[in-house]
Amino acid sequence: MKVSNDKVVSIQYLATDESGNIVDSNEGQEPLEYLHGYNNILAGLEEALSGLAEKEEAKVVLKPENAYGEYDSKLVFEVEKSQFSEDAAALDIGTMVQSSDGMELIVTKMEGSKVTLDANHPLAGKTLHFNVKIQKIREATPEEIDHGHVHSHNHPHH
Repeated sequence: MKVSNDKVVSIQYLATDESGNIVDSNEGQEPLEYLHGYNNILAGLEEALSGLAEKEEAKVVLKPENAYGEYDSKLVFEVEKSQFSEDAAALDIGTMVQSSDGMELIVTKMEGSKVTLDANHPLAGKTLHFNVKIQKIREATPEEIDHGHVHSHNHPHH
């Protein structure tokens, strides 16, 4: 069986940035199961895994536009610390906060009463190198195809 649309694929992966730092990995953990063809993983990665068989490995390099996008300086802004009310004491560089509209922001700088927030994905602007091994491939159930994602035993059904 090969990786193709409507197949549930289990992968082990290791992702590094251009400097070789590990940015994401599930090595030593349960394989990641995803439904192929439904944008459940990065599109460039999904495309690269198409047609592989079980136990095959792929090395995939994704430029920022095929990974988490280019870094956008318009998504960086400064706010008054007083806007954080009771959470202000917990703020630190690297803290993840949520805006009122649910956007995830990272605190990148704190100076006096000013806090700099960055809404870019932490991996925006980076070229990512993935090493992926296909562990298992199975047919998706009609329900999984209908919902567009995997239903596994360790996740509650929606």
